[in-house]
Amino acid sequence: MTRLGRYYDRLGRFQRFARWVGQSGYQTLAIHRRLDAGRTGVSPQDVVHEKLLAAVGSMSQPRVIDAGCGLGGTVFYLHSRIGGRYDGLTLSLTQRARAVKEATRRGVAETCRFHMRSYDGDLHDLVPGGADLVVAIESLAHATDPARTVGHLARILRPEGCLVVVDDMPGDTLSDGDPDFDAFKRDWAVPFLARGAGLQTAFRSAGLELACDEDLTPLVVLRDARALERRIRIVRGLARLLGTTAAGEFVASLHGGLMLERLYARRLMRYRMLVGRRTRERGNVVARHA
Repeated sequence: MTRLGRYYDRLGRFQRFARWVGQSGYQTLAIHRRLDAGRTGVSPQDVVHEKLLAAVGSMSQPRVIDAGCGLGGTVFYLHSRIGGRYDGLTLSLTQRARAVKEATRRGVAETCRFHMRSYDGDLHDLVPGGADLVVAIESLAHATDPARTVGHLARILRPEGCLVVVDDMPGDTLSDGDPDFDAFKRDWAVPFLARGAGLQTAFRSAGLELACDEDLTPLVVLRDARALERRIRIVRGLARLLGTTAAGEFVASLHGGLMLERLYARRLMRYRMLVGRRTRERGNVVARHA
């Protein structure tokens, strides 16, 4: 198991504590940014899924890869809405085990499969005929070279297939040396966080037409500033107490999440969704001709 896999395994063991300190995403299978759903009736964790479906357009029974599936929340939601066959990728044994168990419970184990493997590895054995949709929600942050990963994932798309990346992206005024930014990257094991312009270039270099670049930042739900700072003080005190233990590593991850929230409160971070569509020949994929 990789270091990142062990990191997520340890996080999974402390989910109840995460809820106590206000990290409510751990209550669901979709551990994503909570977005304001308005009066839509959609849960805050699933707003991003509805945005994704609107951006990619009509799909029926698609072949889908979830690059960084976590506990399987995105796979199960999309499957319930548009059907299809799904392969979720994670580096965590415990995440995969929980997702597989949930797929069995829902009776969708044949169409929703989960694998412990890297999204940077060869994926053609999973989708020998290509994928209609590749999704990377808040997972590209762990890529050592996000542009290379975009190119790699784009190569398995069928003609007219879509790659969707939704992630935290530094705003134009956020400097690399910002203390909150450094703490976030350190505590969340983020080697390099791609900026929007860099990902746009990566999409074009991969032969993808940028079909959508939507800033979802105004929808990100933020807690009261005083409540945020109070949680930061609590978590920092726990971190000093626990040190480098497994529990301490988990508390550090909570601190990273709080630093990310502070960056949003300072208006230095953006939450963006980029959708690239394959429209021409690239590698072994044959483009659709008009």
